[in-house]
Amino acid sequence: MMYCPSCQTPIDAAVDACPHCAWRIRESQGQNDLMLFNPASRPKIQCEVDLAVTVDRTGSSERFQSGIGAAYEIIASQVAAKARDVKCWVQTHGDLDEGQEIIMHTDAGTPEQAIDDIKKISYGGGGDPPEHHLDAIESLLDRVPWTADPSRARGAIVAFMTADTKPAKSGVSAGDLGMLIKDKGILLYLICEPTPMLQELADLAEGLVFQISNDPDPDELQRIAEQLAASIVVTVSSGGTVPMRMTTA
Repeated sequence: MMYCPSCQTPIDAAVDACPHCAWRIRESQGQNDLMLFNPASRPKIQCEVDLAVTVDRTGSSERFQSGIGAAYEIIASQVAAKARDVKCWVQTHGDLDEGQEIIMHTDAGTPEQAIDDIKKISYGGGGDPPEHHLDAIESLLDRVPWTADPSRARGAIVAFMTADTKPAKSGVSAGDLGMLIKDKGILLYLICEPTPMLQELADLAEGLVFQISNDPDPDELQRIAEQLAASIVVTVSSGGTVPMRMTTA
């Protein structure tokens, strides 16, 4: 038995790749370099992470409330355990047509502060779907002071969303917003009910889409959170980009 160097999940020492996060163990460590170790003692990657999340706080997301808080805690905690430093932004968004403005709850805070803030979000209101998801993601892209040097830090946007998105008030298309995110070197992760417009956003950003069910299972959200956290750490530590794919829990 050993622990995966990426997601820290206990795995069989004989496997070539982690069955949980797909980390290529043989390629990264070599055939004869596998060893037992305590995950708490693993050196942190020498890179910082700017972790920004937006949550759809309309009434349609209320059924996800406890799962979102638990999932974000897994994401923030696992990334913080492996990165040299993590700065967090927590934002919520509603229906702008109904007067529900975008609110920043955590501004360059610690993971602990962000975890606490996300669990205090109040859900409700909003008009009929779709929602203003593009505006929310564009807001994070513009408001967060992303670290420009990719050798020192990487940025990641995580969005918890239900229903489809309305066009952005700024006029930017889903595809153009995706390209802006890619050009800035920001990692994009959508936890959502996939729709063509949201898929286009992910495609052009080379992001990951995690499909969430209409009747979310807490275990499903936990598995999504663990996959997402592992993806952030693997990508940041390797300096690579995230290939876009649809994944389910």
